[in-house]
Amino acid sequence: MAPGDDRIRMYYIFKAVTSFSMWIPFWTIWAYESLHDFFLLTVVDIAFWTTMIVFQIPAGLLGDRYGRVRVLFVGQALWAIGILAFGLSAGLWQLFASNIVWAVGVCFIVSGDTPFLYDTLLEVKRSSEFISIMAKGYAVMAVSNAVACLAGGLMVEYLFADRIDLTLIFSAIAVLGGSFLVLLLREPKVDRSHPESYRTQLSVGWNKVVTTRAILVLIVFQIVIEIAAYVMVVFRGVYMSDELDLEYVQIGAFFAGFMLFGALIASQAGKIEQRLGEKNSLLSLQIMIVSSFVVIFLVASPIVILMQLPIYAVQYLQGPVIGGYINRRVDSQHRSTVVAIASLLFTIFLTIIELPAGLVASAWGIRNTMMILALGCAPIGFYLLALWNREVDASKKTKRQRVLKDM
Repeated sequence: MAPGDDRIRMYYIFKAVTSFSMWIPFWTIWAYESLHDFFLLTVVDIAFWTTMIVFQIPAGLLGDRYGRVRVLFVGQALWAIGILAFGLSAGLWQLFASNIVWAVGVCFIVSGDTPFLYDTLLEVKRSSEFISIMAKGYAVMAVSNAVACLAGGLMVEYLFADRIDLTLIFSAIAVLGGSFLVLLLREPKVDRSHPESYRTQLSVGWNKVVTTRAILVLIVFQIVIEIAAYVMVVFRGVYMSDELDLEYVQIGAFFAGFMLFGALIASQAGKIEQRLGEKNSLLSLQIMIVSSFVVIFLVASPIVILMQLPIYAVQYLQGPVIGGYINRRVDSQHRSTVVAIASLLFTIFLTIIELPAGLVASAWGIRNTMMILALGCAPIGFYLLALWNREVDASKKTKRQRVLKDM
């Protein structure tokens, strides 16, 4: 057994239990049925993201100072409470408030999850396997979610007629119970002496982001990809139920299929990245997201639901691949802080873009919104890829010079 196998296995079990999310296909449908407006749906969602703007950096600072396991436990507990409150809510302000609690939980989870895994692998001297191991974690999550989505669809269709709120309530119970598995995770051995103040800690993390060009380009590119994919997440459930006229059990089954496809892609992420390399891995993400939105706009047929597959491929590849590239360039003492800064930047830009997207969807429909997103993210994404390719070439040139110098 390789060093750290037992700890990695426990991490997978934790991810499987806490990812049993029956609410994924139905949360936007639940909110939309209460609000009857895409713009108000995005307003409720913005409550989530503006909360993350406030709490993401503090959560990252706390994660670097007090440990990954502690912030993970707090995050999972708050996440469960937020999901439960969302399922019990009726009306704009109740949904708004529950999303705030939900978001605080996610802030702590984001600040603990990836840094926990990377620091654990550093401790057992297996950090080179981060992309493959994190991708397998994504695959475990996807399989758990697939089972949950199918179960949720069957439950709503046949056991509790149209009670989609129960998918949130039952999921919250599972997540809350699974949160105690965090206590079985072993805290990575990382120096947490932190002689600097929180302000200095944040300043160092921020300087790493803005002065290390490779990190900045990666973060901005990930923001572009994630925002495009996330807007589809917000509209996907309503799109399937209203525009494609699918039944709840069909929606759950399709989501389960999407998740299993994502699990397959995630399980191969390490091999895919190794085969494509740094340049082509990121290029593939950009092409898949843009082409999917163009097809959704052009094709008015249920067959277009298949274009959700490349969007899921992007969602399950971008985390391990881009996360791996970023983590290689950040030291352990500031890893959670840098991750938090990246999440904060994503949140700010999403907040700016999501509300207009909601207005466009209310006025012109989801298909037109997807085309506008494709037109927006294509030139930005390809420009960032050009910058990244220069960084990769410069890095390879530097390595060759060092090798020649040492010979």
